[in-house]
Amino acid sequence: MSGRAELTALDRVVGWLSPVAGLRRVQARAAYAKVSGYIGARRDRSSMRSWNTQGASADADTLPDLDTLRARSRDLVRNDPLAQSAIATKVVNVVGTGHVVRPEIDHERLGISRDQADEWEGLALDIWTNWAESPDCDVTRTQTFAELEDLMYRSRLLSGDVLAIRRFRPRKGRLLATCLQVVEADRLSNPNWQPDSATLAGGIALDEDGAPTHYHFANRHAIDRHRQGAVSWQTIPAYDRVGDKLVLHVHGVRWRPDMSRYAPLLAPVIESLKQRSRYSEAELMAAVVSACFTIGLRSEDGDLGAQLGATNAASGQSKGAAPINIVEPGQIFDILPNEEVKGFTPGRPNPQFSPFIDAIAQEIGTGTDLPYELLMKKFQASYSASRAALEMAWQFFRTDRKLHVTQFCKPVYADVIAEAIARGRLKAPGFFADPLIRSAWLSAEWMGPARPTIDPTKDADADAKYLDMGATSLTRITAERFGADFRSVRRRRSQDGSDGYSSKPNPAPGSTAKQDAEDDDNDNDLETE
Repeated sequence: MSGRAELTALDRVVGWLSPVAGLRRVQARAAYAKVSGYIGARRDRSSMRSWNTQGASADADTLPDLDTLRARSRDLVRNDPLAQSAIATKVVNVVGTGHVVRPEIDHERLGISRDQADEWEGLALDIWTNWAESPDCDVTRTQTFAELEDLMYRSRLLSGDVLAIRRFRPRKGRLLATCLQVVEADRLSNPNWQPDSATLAGGIALDEDGAPTHYHFANRHAIDRHRQGAVSWQTIPAYDRVGDKLVLHVHGVRWRPDMSRYAPLLAPVIESLKQRSRYSEAELMAAVVSACFTIGLRSEDGDLGAQLGATNAASGQSKGAAPINIVEPGQIFDILPNEEVKGFTPGRPNPQFSPFIDAIAQEIGTGTDLPYELLMKKFQASYSASRAALEMAWQFFRTDRKLHVTQFCKPVYADVIAEAIARGRLKAPGFFADPLIRSAWLSAEWMGPARPTIDPTKDADADAKYLDMGATSLTRITAERFGADFRSVRRRRSQDGSDGYSSKPNPAPGSTAKQDAEDDDNDNDLETE
């Protein structure tokens, strides 16, 4: 281990003015490096000497790199199958075909009966469904709410964050005028490209506590070939006059304090993805070239291969020599006199190609919180290993789903129900006067894509045992396994009873009819995903 300490500019100045003081200064630094408590902080080791980092703020570490990170992330998803797989796998398992809401108002706090609550919940669900299943919920009249969910979450993964602005657009034939405008992360920027400051970071105006007060949106991307004129900005308040969010900033987990903007999902593995893509392309090209095995033939006049089989009628010799150009397999070409072709071994396909790609894929999966099996769509291990991979992935999917519902679904649902109440479509006393009463009216459960399973029979047996133990409910099992509402399933089964099907679910092993009836009637024991 070397005890040598690097000289700084100040060390050189001190050493020039006073060699003795300079020597003491260097010796003190070398001694300090040797007694450092953490090896990771040592500067006297060769492995650490060139590692220069700075303890900057979250915004200082992130904001300057965002434009490049977004551009490279999108390029990889467009052109690299592994990057596309990482994004698509997350979207399918977190959002899927969209979340289904189930109103669950707190009727006890509201002082109404269960029957009154059921009637209110049914009407609220009808109003929400009418709004969410129409493309009019999108300000561009293009996507339904489920499709907006996909767009928001996918954009968050690609760009790091994405924004939705609540708009009000009355449409002919529509119950409500609330709609959403989705804005890509690039358009949230400082007006006139001002530098970031304590009150302005990445297009977000902040108060003295660091809370957002306004968002500055450019009217278009800085690079947009189809639109002319200078870029202009519009400032939109973060909250409306009654304190509800006007701009929804959807992003990943905030893992550092004072973080204003967020990096794409692929940011930690961009280099690995690009290098893997280059290596894969090089190996593919090498295999193609090797497959185009070319034979060189030597003749007296050097033109045998060009017109092989097409001879001159007078001399009996071929004519019209062609240049050597490997463009397709099975070519035959001429060589000059006194030249010969040496035999060679192509060495393709490379036997180390697949293991190397698998190793890189595991690294990329680790950096994106995706098990290798899901990233590669390749389940060749044992049942236990595959099951463990799915269970691990589901932990990350559940966390992401919770964040997505909290940041996007719940605020939009609250805006829709609030407008319905304001228009008199729903009766909700105290909704606009008391925050606790408002929360009681807005209480709801969100059910997302069904949980994947390898062996449905084993999972069904486990669910039956948990149900018999009282550790879960039919409502939760139906939501997790099928992404459906058990009340709807039970109603459908009841309707199918006239066709010979039972209107009650089959009892779990060891359970009693009384237990099952209690499980069927318990509609308030859902746990939020």
